[in-house]
Amino acid sequence: MKPCKRIEIVIEHPLAPRIAKLLVKLGAPGYTMIDGASGRGDRGTRHADEITGISSNSVFIIACDDAELIEAIIEGIRPILSMSGGICLVSDAQWLRH
Repeated sequence: MKPCKRIEIVIEHPLAPRIAKLLVKLGAPGYTMIDGASGRGDRGTRHADEITGISSNSVFIIACDDAELIEAIIEGIRPILSMSGGICLVSDAQWLRH
């Protein structure tokens, strides 16, 4: 196993395509996106059961072992999070490479 950082981004579902494009542009090694997340934060409750998806969240999970790229991802999404809300968590993880 290899040490890495786990980056989790929770964002409004309508902004998910923008985050996905940004991650590709920045050279992220890949990501997993989970649609339909719900919860509560400083901007209120988000529901994942609406037909339009306008009030649901998407969660991105990225494993990365490049410190410069991690910083680029964090700084790249900061303006989007400042504008729309959401959260970004960065934690230590172990990457099982296959």
